[in-house]
Amino acid sequence: MNYSTEDEKLIKAHWDDLLFSCTKICKTEEDWNFIKRAFFLAKEAHAGIRRRSGEPYLLHPIAVAKIVVDEIGLGVKSVVAALLHDVVEDTDYTVEDMERIFGAKIASMV
Repeated sequence: MNYSTEDEKLIKAHWDDLLFSCTKICKTEEDWNFIKRAFFLAKEAHAGIRRRSGEPYLLHPIAVAKIVVDEIGLGVKSVVAALLHDVVEDTDYTVEDMERIFGAKIASMV
């Protein structure tokens, strides 16, 4: 199941908002790419999944990542872990997958 056009618009708005917040923590292209890789994996993993409210599930990890940056003041690795925090719990991805794809530190945080 894929995202509807309206879902895509909503996800993009929240993603763009998170990216704006990340301007204060991303110092290199590698930082940006790390966050983007996590987002796109989470988006694919949660495709079509909805919260009880009916909104796309992906909005939750984006919101958590935004809190990590804006309210807690943590860095890039924490944003990546926030975006991925439900992937292992709610999808077929494993902690071992996270380690292989994102490294041991992120897998441990997730």
